[in-house]
Amino acid sequence: MDRNRRQFLGALTAVVTGTIAGCSGGDSGEPSPTETATATQAPTRTATGTPTDSVTTPAETATRTETPTETATPTATATETPTPTETPVDADQEVAVAPGDFVFEPESFEVPVGSTVLWVWEAGGHNVKPTATPSGSDWSGTPGDDGKTYSSGYEYAYTFEVPGEYEYHCVPHQSLGMTGLFTVTE
Repeated sequence: MDRNRRQFLGALTAVVTGTIAGCSGGDSGEPSPTETATATQAPTRTATGTPTDSVTTPAETATRTETPTETATPTATATETPTPTETPVDADQEVAVAPGDFVFEPESFEVPVGSTVLWVWEAGGHNVKPTATPSGSDWSGTPGDDGKTYSSGYEYAYTFEVPGEYEYHCVPHQSLGMTGLFTVTE
């Protein structure tokens, strides 16, 4: 690398010296001794845009490097998506969850087999979990474990196919008397 740098500096010195000497000489058309010596000492190099085996200075690299131009990307316009409406539950019995104090309203009721019961939350922080169910029933109450509660506006429906007595409660508020019961008849 030092050898290439020396050659480059030597050629540069020769060109500058030749230029100065040419300016000071007459118009004889004869080359000056300096110009003749320069021409035999180092070949003249012509800068090109393609890389060669010569040393590239940082200034040359900077002039050859293309800087990408940023292209503005249009901002996406939000498209309003309609909120899907839930299919209304055709409930045979509706129960309000916490319409006031810690209660279910009605607290007890009776429905025939195949009936759908819909619980509707009027206050948050409640769930519906069975205390007792008839043999053969797979009813487990609201989704999630006993600690999972739901907010106001939540609805839970279940269709009962097994006849018998069902008792249920709100887990966080069972000790406050938030219990209910119903009978599914044949």
